[in-house]
Amino acid sequence: MKKTLSTQYFYKKLKFFYSIVLGTILLLGCSQLTFAQGSVGVGTLNPDASAVLDVVSTSKGVLLPRLTVAQRDAIATPANGLIVYNSSDSKFNYWDGAKWEEVGGGITWFSGQGQPAGLDNAKLNDLYLDELTGDTYQRVLSGFPPPLLAWTRLSFDKRNKKQVTGTSKIVPAGSSTTLDFLDFSGVGTNSAVVCSPMFNLADGLVISQAWVSAPGVVTVKFFNGGSGVATLVAGNYQIAIF
Repeated sequence: MKKTLSTQYFYKKLKFFYSIVLGTILLLGCSQLTFAQGSVGVGTLNPDASAVLDVVSTSKGVLLPRLTVAQRDAIATPANGLIVYNSSDSKFNYWDGAKWEEVGGGITWFSGQGQPAGLDNAKLNDLYLDELTGDTYQRVLSGFPPPLLAWTRLSFDKRNKKQVTGTSKIVPAGSSTTLDFLDFSGVGTNSAVVCSPMFNLADGLVISQAWVSAPGVVTVKFFNGGSGVATLVAGNYQIAIF
């Protein structure tokens, strides 16, 4: 007598078959996805423990969401540090907590005659030079909510300028050079220096060079081009650091 499978048994077998197929697909699809020590790895069996996501490849890159300006601006309450690719401008943008900024945009210098005005395209930390007065302004966020971009005039007087007492010394004649070492606490070797004596230099004696020779030390180099006369150097200096 020919036997037939019950309907219940048939569905059990079918369910088992689909489970095997689905498991195989997931296994193949996740063959490059690993989990270890709270980290997720793509293309690696050993994701770095310091990274929540470690992507490794020698032939492929990573694609971030590509949004137009309108789509980007439509994101509701973006998180600080959110990054998207701005397809309208072909640039990466990030949310700084108040507005969208260009990743790696750097600082742009503007200039004009008078205080900055009408520079709505200026971004945070950009600089402006008033050609009439020489004043420098920087684009900052106002301290009042909501935060708005505004220009503020920079002053270098207190932080970057200092009066320093030099060491009395004789600069020999005959095109000789002499060095003086001045203390300027906090200055780094990557800074530029402007040095001006607060006393009259004798004829033929000039400051030929001033630089940060070591952290916290400004070196001044004197040149005596006088006609066979040794010259005394003594007094204070005004030093500006940039």
